[in-house]
Amino acid sequence: TTPGLREARERLLYMTMNDADRRAYEAHVDNIRVQNDVLNTAKLEGMAEGRAEGRAEGIAEGRAEGIAEGEKQKALAVAAKMKAMGLGNDIIQQATGLSLDEISTL
Repeated sequence: TTPGLREARERLLYMTMNDADRRAYEAHVDNIRVQNDVLNTAKLEGMAEGRAEGRAEGIAEGRAEGIAEGEKQKALAVAAKMKAMGLGNDIIQQATGLSLDEISTL
């Protein structure tokens, strides 16, 4: 349970290996490092790609909502002007596409 004792044992085992075993062990450790690097790089690239796609989708969705809201506001403004001119609700509905309830609240 002494701190560092496990590492000392591993180091001692490494030091007692013959040259062929030591080279094989080092090659194995290098392979593990390469695999970990490849996996970490793929993970980071995947996360970056996901963020970019999410951001692009969010921007497109925000634009679409903004355009729809702008069109709705414009239709309400036109309907209010038409109503002030004395036009009937049926004509305003046909021209703006608003519902009769929306027009009556103006």
